[in-house]
Amino acid sequence: MHHSRHAHLPASTRHAFALAFDLAARRDALHSLVVPLLLRAPWILALALLPAPEDTAPPGRVLLVRSAAMLGDFFMLVIVTAMLRFRARSVFNTPAATHPAPALECYAGGLGRAPWLIVTEVVRNLALVFASFFLFVSAVFLGFRLAFATEAVVLHEPHLSGAFGRSWRLAHGRFERWFEMIVVSVFLVLAELFVVTVIAFMFGVREFFTWYALCQLAVAAVTPLIQYAWTFFYLRLVE
Repeated sequence: MHHSRHAHLPASTRHAFALAFDLAARRDALHSLVVPLLLRAPWILALALLPAPEDTAPPGRVLLVRSAAMLGDFFMLVIVTAMLRFRARSVFNTPAATHPAPALECYAGGLGRAPWLIVTEVVRNLALVFASFFLFVSAVFLGFRLAFATEAVVLHEPHLSGAFGRSWRLAHGRFERWFEMIVVSVFLVLAELFVVTVIAFMFGVREFFTWYALCQLAVAAVTPLIQYAWTFFYLRLVE
């Protein structure tokens, strides 16, 4: 069946998430959902299985292992989300039968952009924290104007200043659409956490760390879908 070009343009939040569902569930569930979750699951489960520092004789060793697991999950998250951005770009504005770029190629591209992605994430979050000390509204405004910096630094810009500048320009006049993206993203995460909590309660899960690990796995499972949607939205703004 022939699909028109406009059927694949994420001109709104609804279109962005429709494309994300199409890519993640129909075109490439294995490398979009299954493999990313498997890459992050060991780190998340390691954190859940580790004893609390106060319950062990040498707490420093447990803290060291816990810190290593947290760093491992963070770096894996960075590489996976960078890879997902490349895969989303490979099918943007293409016919429905188009296959995404090879996963290894996208991982290689994501690994190459990982240092600047980490720098961009850290600087942006520090800027938001700094802005929140003055006025909550200023932090919201800054978060809005820098919302697409990570997509920009992975897909188009070579460094931090270029990514911030591109995001600042693209976000102009798009506050309503940005807010819609935030609302839908948060709703998906909260809905999944609610379901996990209900299921955990039904099966008698009462330990906090077990429940927390299940919630982390649930968020990790839905992260690729949200990342795809934001990337498609960003690419539409660039277009």
